[in-house]
Amino acid sequence: MRQLGRNLGLPIRNRVGRSPRGLGSAIAAAFFFATLSLASLVTVQPASAVPSFARQTGQPCAACHTAFPELTPFGRRFKLSGYTMQGGDAKFPPVAVMIMPSFTHTQAAQDSPPDPGLRTNDNFVTQQVTGLVAGRIYGNLGSFIQVSGNPVTGQTWFDASDIRYVDSFKLFGADTFWGVTVNNTPTVQDVWNTTDAWSFPEIGSTIAPAFAPPGTHIDALAQSVAGAGAYVFWNDMLYAELTAYGGYSKYTLEAFGMQPGPSPDVQVGVQPYWRLAAEPHWGDHYLMIGTFGMYGRTVPGGVFGFGTDDYTDVGFDSQYQYDGDKYSVTVKLSDIIEYQKFNSTFAQGGSTNLDDRLNSFKANASFVWDHTYSLSAGYFNVSGTGDPIWDTAAYGGPGAVSSPNGAGLIFDAAYLPFSHGSPGPYSTYNARIGIQYVQYMKLYGGNSNFDGTALGGTHNASGNNTLFLYAWMAF
Repeated sequence: MRQLGRNLGLPIRNRVGRSPRGLGSAIAAAFFFATLSLASLVTVQPASAVPSFARQTGQPCAACHTAFPELTPFGRRFKLSGYTMQGGDAKFPPVAVMIMPSFTHTQAAQDSPPDPGLRTNDNFVTQQVTGLVAGRIYGNLGSFIQVSGNPVTGQTWFDASDIRYVDSFKLFGADTFWGVTVNNTPTVQDVWNTTDAWSFPEIGSTIAPAFAPPGTHIDALAQSVAGAGAYVFWNDMLYAELTAYGGYSKYTLEAFGMQPGPSPDVQVGVQPYWRLAAEPHWGDHYLMIGTFGMYGRTVPGGVFGFGTDDYTDVGFDSQYQYDGDKYSVTVKLSDIIEYQKFNSTFAQGGSTNLDDRLNSFKANASFVWDHTYSLSAGYFNVSGTGDPIWDTAAYGGPGAVSSPNGAGLIFDAAYLPFSHGSPGPYSTYNARIGIQYVQYMKLYGGNSNFDGTALGGTHNASGNNTLFLYAWMAF
């Protein structure tokens, strides 16, 4: 099935609720996060985004990140070299922990609490706790392995992870990295911040909005497949990768904490992913132009005997980055065109069309001053074929919708008090403290009563506008 909201990193819910409590809790949340920031100043020193990398390399966060997790040119090459670069005085295994407390306020209350024990609006939660094994394992073998938990729901899962082996050689007289990657999320291995796993916004609320635009097939496969592939990075400029993925069984999904329900979609066959990119650079200016894509076959709801739904995603992306000593500027564009062939869904009467199409476009920019203050803004637009039966089943709920089309704006401001520092002594902690606002201009082809329920609230596009305050801390 089409996935809703994955392209924004936001879950989708459709529930019944009360009226909003207003902005009083939002003001209280701002005070809470300001206090947290001041407290952090007393206890934390400069660090890398993942502290185990800092201990291993002896580098501060600003070496690898503009505002984590957005990578600098050095950070991209650290990742391409397999997370194995040395230089620090690490005395412990390459382990780290992240925790993400947050506050979420939506313009209208959700129809019902987004999770048990929560309210329909104005919720303080610790939305994620993650343990990592991140760094050099042995020789040329390195890892970025995550296991995460959601304290609200009690769910634990094997999160986006990447293990790679890397070596180098000469090709046409130029230095070349070659590597093998094993990972469980298409694009988690990518080093540019234009593809799904690391695209803006890199963090979002896990309990809002109630409705959001659909994502593409490549977005929906996070942590539900496993793949192995190879890549080369030639002459510090040209990148090429080919990775083959396969879907987990229902029992593996359950074991890894990713079981989506009693009738999950089943990914079948080999699902190839490709990536080509060129990054010419002049001084502190880096320009990337690339393409990527994936082909996949799905048995919707695990109902065999009707063939498969086939998805072909073709993406084009570009990134410009100025990485100076005092400030950095990064501008990113991404456009994914998805060709959908609903063999199984159409045969079962679940879609009006055999062939549909979806287009997901993103444009965003970030400015980071003195490795400490980050301002980002982005625009997203999702459009596609109207398919009355399919759209009603996929997006509908109590009413019905007839279009996947949606658009909106995202604004994010963050304070990184410990990113600017010298290589040593190496710190144990890091933090990003921020405020984010998401404005929905259109959802499912309209901006009011888009599902025909006349319920108001989040059934209007603007009702899903989300104020999100967060502290992303690592140690």
